[in-house]
Amino acid sequence: MENYTILVVEDEANMARLLEFQLRNAGYQVIQARDGQDGLQVAREKPVDLILTDIMMPMMDGYELCRAIKKSPDLQHLPVIMLSAKIDRASIIHGYAVGAARYLTKPLKRMELYKGIDLRLKYAEKARSMLSRKAKEWTGKLSVINIFKLLELFSIGGWTGRIEITNIEGQHGCLHIKQGSIEHCSLEGQINLFNIFVVLSWEQGTFEATRY
Repeated sequence: MENYTILVVEDEANMARLLEFQLRNAGYQVIQARDGQDGLQVAREKPVDLILTDIMMPMMDGYELCRAIKKSPDLQHLPVIMLSAKIDRASIIHGYAVGAARYLTKPLKRMELYKGIDLRLKYAEKARSMLSRKAKEWTGKLSVINIFKLLELFSIGGWTGRIEITNIEGQHGCLHIKQGSIEHCSLEGQINLFNIFVVLSWEQGTFEATRY
């Protein structure tokens, strides 16, 4: 089995040690970084396969780190999984808006952590093979499949495509996705940096997802 390396970015020493212990037990190599700024430098200097980051950190928080990773041509392919004690919807939306592949809340469920990582590393090829059988276009209701689950499917599949959403008030938004991460978002045909936060906040409505 291939050896995968995970960069753990966590400023709380006990949590960092716990994560390293759990990940090494699951067969992964681990590199530690103490904050987002340190994590970004490590990611640039050492070969890593996935970044696991806390959000609330000094110097550079997890949101800033993820945004910097996704803006870097050399690093943007790396999946970023966020860990946070912040469970409010606004914080979760912020995580996916800056490019997180998954947002997990503390206290962390170990098996949920393993699944989120394994599907993107150990079992990525198998997962993508299974997802490739899915229709290239499908529709549904956000009350049944929420927007975060849709984004996770695109992330696991590494898909390029779009998710068009119409909320219950008839507003139309479109998430344009490149290789599993949101590239930009339009709202009523207009593109700006804030649309993504609006569209990701919609909990009711319908969607049409298309992968290319």
